[in-house]
Amino acid sequence: MLSPSSSEAVIRRLYQITQDYERGFEHQITELIRMGLTRFKLDIGILSHVVGELYTVDYCVVPDGIELKKGDEFDFKSTYCAITCKAKGPVAIENMGQDDRYASHPAYQAFGLESYIGIPIRFDGQVYGTLNFSSAIPYTRQFEEIDIDALQLMASWIEVELIRRKQEQQLEALNQKLKFQAYYDSLTNIPNRRGMFKHMMKELNRASRNQSQGSLSLVDIDFFKRVNDTYGHSVGDQVLQQVAQTISEALREYDYVARLGGEEFVLWFPDTNEADNLEVCRRIMASIKRIERLPEPLTVSIGSCQLDCKNCNKIDAADTLADLLEKADKALYQAKADGRNRLVRYEDIIDVKKEG
Repeated sequence: MLSPSSSEAVIRRLYQITQDYERGFEHQITELIRMGLTRFKLDIGILSHVVGELYTVDYCVVPDGIELKKGDEFDFKSTYCAITCKAKGPVAIENMGQDDRYASHPAYQAFGLESYIGIPIRFDGQVYGTLNFSSAIPYTRQFEEIDIDALQLMASWIEVELIRRKQEQQLEALNQKLKFQAYYDSLTNIPNRRGMFKHMMKELNRASRNQSQGSLSLVDIDFFKRVNDTYGHSVGDQVLQQVAQTISEALREYDYVARLGGEEFVLWFPDTNEADNLEVCRRIMASIKRIERLPEPLTVSIGSCQLDCKNCNKIDAADTLADLLEKADKALYQAKADGRNRLVRYEDIIDVKKEG
């Protein structure tokens, strides 16, 4: 049977720890420190992080009664970590008090730790901190080359794992960026057509399940082509950005806005009756008129329609969305035909046709 401190046992245990990804980095580091304490027969194990003159305990394993925990901070120069980082390699000291180089060191004066073995941890070409083990009792034998080998093995895995975790975080950030680019408009930073479709599928299925109602409106900037032709596309982009921001600020917390394309925006008002929908749309129109980007007032036309799932069976969300967009578009067309700068309900168009 292998001794817990033998090299073979260290390698086997290190392999077990490094393969235990499911339990998380903190568990792995803690187990690695415990393994080091067993290997070196010491009491205190620390993975530290050094930034400038600040030494921070990232992870530690200590005996009961020693007040040291993750997040504790110290002056870097007052720690043995300063000795290790200066050495740029492993440091092993059996009895600090009898070593002329370190007996007067602030760390020894403050903590009285007699035995110590540590190694710098490097990350991104810089010193990250140290992996170190220590005890208030002098070491009973001399540290040997096999001890240094075990320490270097542990440090190597930590360095590789720090790099892997950074790459994992970078990949996650990239995925989030790509996801944002896929579902959000790069100019206005509000959802795009694809993002709107994804959101509305959920909203319409929810409305169907809850037998609730809602309103959908299309907003179109009046004479936007004239803005681009007269003032240039740069000013046109600024107008689009400001309109998107103005609409977002005028909406209630639970409302939704997306850029459908060009100068057209789609609004969804969940659990909203017709009167409330019209009130919010009028507020949006008034807010946009106060935009002072152009010499002349900026206006919009809005077409609106209503959804009521109170007595409907399970709906096809895609078909329902297409129907709502078509109705709102017809109302928007009517608003433009009537002279622009106005709000038209699809239901009013139907009523007019019926009367004719």
